[in-house]
Amino acid sequence: MNLKKFFVILVALLTLTAYTQTASASSTKDDITGIALEKEMRAMIDAGVISGYGPGLYKPNESVSRIQFAAFIARALDLPASSPSTPFSDVPAGKTLAEHVYSANNAGIVAGYTDNTFRPNANITREQMAAMIDRAIKYSGVALPDAPLNFTDASSISPNFKQAVANNAQSGIIKGSSNGNGTYKFIPKANASRAEAAAFISRMLDLLEKNDGGTTPEVPNPENPTPPSGYKLGYVSGNQIAYDSKSYSSFDEANNALTASKPFITLNGKVVKMKSGIVYAKPSAGNATTLIYDSTLRTQLTYVSKNTEMRYIDADQDKVQVQISDVIGYVKQSEVEMKPLQIVEKRSYYKNVNGELYHYLYSGGSYNYGIAPSFLQPGQEYYSWDGDTFMNSSGTTVGQAHQYFNYLPLRTKTNYSEEELNSYITSILTERQALYTSNPSLYARYKDATTKSKIIGLGTYAKEAEQKYKINALFIISIAMHESDFGMSTYAQTKNNLFGIKAYDSNPDNADSFASPNASVDALANDYLNKNYINPLGAYPNGAITGNKDTGLNVKYASDPYWGQKIAGYMFRVDKFLGKKDINQYKIGISNTAGLNVRSTAEVSSGNLQYTYKKAGMPVVILDNATSGWYKILSDHLTYDEAYVSSQYVDELVIAK
Repeated sequence: MNLKKFFVILVALLTLTAYTQTASASSTKDDITGIALEKEMRAMIDAGVISGYGPGLYKPNESVSRIQFAAFIARALDLPASSPSTPFSDVPAGKTLAEHVYSANNAGIVAGYTDNTFRPNANITREQMAAMIDRAIKYSGVALPDAPLNFTDASSISPNFKQAVANNAQSGIIKGSSNGNGTYKFIPKANASRAEAAAFISRMLDLLEKNDGGTTPEVPNPENPTPPSGYKLGYVSGNQIAYDSKSYSSFDEANNALTASKPFITLNGKVVKMKSGIVYAKPSAGNATTLIYDSTLRTQLTYVSKNTEMRYIDADQDKVQVQISDVIGYVKQSEVEMKPLQIVEKRSYYKNVNGELYHYLYSGGSYNYGIAPSFLQPGQEYYSWDGDTFMNSSGTTVGQAHQYFNYLPLRTKTNYSEEELNSYITSILTERQALYTSNPSLYARYKDATTKSKIIGLGTYAKEAEQKYKINALFIISIAMHESDFGMSTYAQTKNNLFGIKAYDSNPDNADSFASPNASVDALANDYLNKNYINPLGAYPNGAITGNKDTGLNVKYASDPYWGQKIAGYMFRVDKFLGKKDINQYKIGISNTAGLNVRSTAEVSSGNLQYTYKKAGMPVVILDNATSGWYKILSDHLTYDEAYVSSQYVDELVIAK
């Protein structure tokens, strides 16, 4: 954004009347003389930003409506025109100032209510105004670090707006009202006045102007989309990247020239550094996954499938620092694509649907993850990088809660009998076959599912395997349903392979064949889970849970970053169908330190060590409350049933309820 245009395009910004008063207020007596915000409001008047209602009349104490302030923001940032379509039922096309609401909504600056209304004529509150200002600053490419909230009435600020208010206060946009004892209050629910609106916008413009580099970027020509060559700085214009006219000989030279108004570095038209945004996995030709490394790009931490979303942290000319789940790692520049949030068309999100948590993927499809945490409001979209910590559309964290089945250690036992597990399998196969009956062309794979599926009666052997291999039977049938498409996949039907064993991303046709479906269960338990994954002494000791890309089987078992969450969703649905006998039956803890020793007795001894959790964040089942500083836990070791850990190094996990 070219901030030099601001004081030209903001004529008539803070009034909606036909009468204009353009004379300077600084030389005549008027109704803003002596008010607390005289300096800020007069600066806007002298700059031609505010117009009055008559000679010396500016009505600084008059309330501002939500639609008026949306218009102020849209004009202040010179937002591009947007489609007249809108999610707000009460802002139809043709309504005065509606086009500004469309533009501000498209830019992610304004939001509505859960009933799809915007309530345009309602007076805007101080906290709502702060939220719009915060989003406007982020839209303009200026990153404000999260700040503490120090107002004495902070508890009365809506949770969704607290961080925005704190950021505004930290940057000097919000001053607050003195309590007379050195502390300040914000009065968040009070209606915002014209003077306050002028002050907020004036300070916002000052902040953006201080961070502006001063040169004019080149806007891409839609008729000639050829990207520029070499290193250039860029910024977002509308829904695309615009490029500065100057070229740089190296990444470092371009990096030193970055400004708030030109916050991206591009190389041959590709973004290679930005302030914030999303990184997408784009494996190079011949590769099925993008690898995530430590900072040396030598030690592999995990890997993800094509198009996986990752949070952007930082970048240099060779690598990009990203977050996936709780993993902070690095990917090669050649293996990813970066997009600033302003041009991201779709994002994956979570939603509370009738009390259950659904994950909607930007690339299409969704799945049921489990119980929706109580702090997620029905119908709202929330974002999360790990499926546990959730943010609203403004980026404010609203709460954290973990899914029971995603963090349930797999050495546990299900409460369900083989008959009950088989009854669920029969029910779900009946549903699959009904899908075929309703639409044979779309669901051809489910023809004769009730007689041909390879998971028919699997509950019987799953219970045997639970006893033999110490692996939860509910997990066994859940992973089988997911991996074999309810026993109807080609691998299941032709090779009795229920788990896609050796069907690698790079060579899926290499999948193993087995004499029976039960034999594939044996292979899963012996050759994989008990050998390397659940086994804390194996090759991939990342925790005995389904997990994610930071903890559990999902770190190394599957490239799909949501594989563990999807398996947990299957376990949740089976449990729900059968009467909820399993959920929350075990108390789950999580280690808070690396190098935690797990012992056979509640004492430190050279002869009682079972194994060591090398990293923090390892889930455990707490069998008994802490006694003499020790927790009795369920052992992940195949040889032992129980174990002990020092209770100071284990915290009880917060489970979604």
